[in-house]
Amino acid sequence: MSNELETAGLASAGALSPGGRADLSGQPCRNCGTEVTGRHCPQCGQLAASFHRPFLSLVGASISDMLALDGRIARTLPLLLFRPGVLTRRYIEGKRARYVPPFRLFLLSSLIFYLLVFAFVGQASWLNDEAMRLNAQNMTEAEVAELRDRVVRPDGTVDPERLEALLRPGPGTGTGEDASGEKESDDVDAVVALDVDAAGAGEDPLTQQVLRISENPRLFMMAVETWTPRLSLLLVPLTMLAMSIMFAWHRRVYVYDHAIHALHLHSWIYMTATLAILISFVVGSQAATTLFLLALPFYVTMSLKAAYRSGFLVSLVRMVLLFIFWTIAFVLLLLGVFIASAMSV
Repeated sequence: MSNELETAGLASAGALSPGGRADLSGQPCRNCGTEVTGRHCPQCGQLAASFHRPFLSLVGASISDMLALDGRIARTLPLLLFRPGVLTRRYIEGKRARYVPPFRLFLLSSLIFYLLVFAFVGQASWLNDEAMRLNAQNMTEAEVAELRDRVVRPDGTVDPERLEALLRPGPGTGTGEDASGEKESDDVDAVVALDVDAAGAGEDPLTQQVLRISENPRLFMMAVETWTPRLSLLLVPLTMLAMSIMFAWHRRVYVYDHAIHALHLHSWIYMTATLAILISFVVGSQAATTLFLLALPFYVTMSLKAAYRSGFLVSLVRMVLLFIFWTIAFVLLLLGVFIASAMSV
């Protein structure tokens, strides 16, 4: 997880409710110089707090704010989760003081989601270096040399056709043995065990990069954890762009409205995806995924209907168009994450 995302998420968690300490009260405002007598400056409205206090105190205040029944988070979450588009509509109409700002809400929801996802991904057995190299460690040097000769060209590059033939099970066996009874390895872990130097210092940079990733799977996943939150931020402006195109002929709908709606939509997606991961331990991953995939199009349709006060059929068509756009953007995002992570290894 990138450090800047954690910092931004922690910063966004502070001062969600009107309570808390204002340690600069009675002093000149740090922004405009007006003497502050309360929690906020009477001139510019800036919070009269320096935040120069112990870290645990800031975390405790943040948790207290989020759990406070009279805090904005308690009024925001029910609307966001169970009344699609209503929160966006109220925020657009100017009723903002009662609710958590959209960008702060987005940062918090995305932070919790990625922390949960990467916490479980990091514990997955298929990412364990020792497990990935288990088969290779049990091979003799002669077997490793023979395997290397079968997949590496004379110039030191990996032959994709030979590699595919090696991984394909032998005819009539289903266990990876050929007609002569010689067992072929059906596990890519054995190929992962080939080091870059032993495979030959080929001049093909793509081949060298693939081998480098194979040799450093943990480093590659660390890069994925860094780049995924960064590039996923692009989905919000891309959603704004898609909705701006769909509402291009509506003069009373502004880009600001699309920005608020996009932040609320993505906040809901992150929150419900987090809940789906948690309930998957109770009902199973397949049932949790099915519930999430069924709820997503319904929520987006009703959110478009309420936020822009349009008809159901029109909102349904816009939801389909938005999903097509999201699919394309998601594929490009995955490609970008893979390329950026591969170049970081």
